[in-house]
Amino acid sequence: MISCQKDKFSLPEDVSYLNGAYMSPQLKSVERVGIEALRKKNQPYLITTEDFFEHRRSLKEKYARLISLDAPEQIAIIPSASYGLANAARNIPLKPGQEILMVAEQFPSNVYSWKRLAEEKGGILRTVSPPDTFEGRGEKWNAELLGQITEKTAVVALH
Repeated sequence: MISCQKDKFSLPEDVSYLNGAYMSPQLKSVERVGIEALRKKNQPYLITTEDFFEHRRSLKEKYARLISLDAPEQIAIIPSASYGLANAARNIPLKPGQEILMVAEQFPSNVYSWKRLAEEKGGILRTVSPPDTFEGRGEKWNAELLGQITEKTAVVALH
């Protein structure tokens, strides 16, 4: 089991923050890098072309190793989930009557782009609700999702 990591965050002692799926607090190390980046912008004449690419390249290589990916160039660094999903949706050649399948209870960032695509292209947005039981819920929900995929399914949108 992982030991307590609270000292790595700038949280008051009396706060236990549990909503990391919505927005997590930044690690102190991330905070330091962010402050350093803001300070660098105070002297834009010192920013080089390399500053735009080298950190990204290094990050992609490290993340590729973490997920056992041999091609770090397949990793896209984007500013937000909604931006990435909107771009993905805009590049799907959805035909009228084709379906976009997603699970219920998604964050809005994984709903709006697909809803818009379905409306614009005459597609059908289908949602698979979770089972009523908590016992084996994930396995049952996955099975139901897989069972809903048909020849009409163009996209399975999971976030």
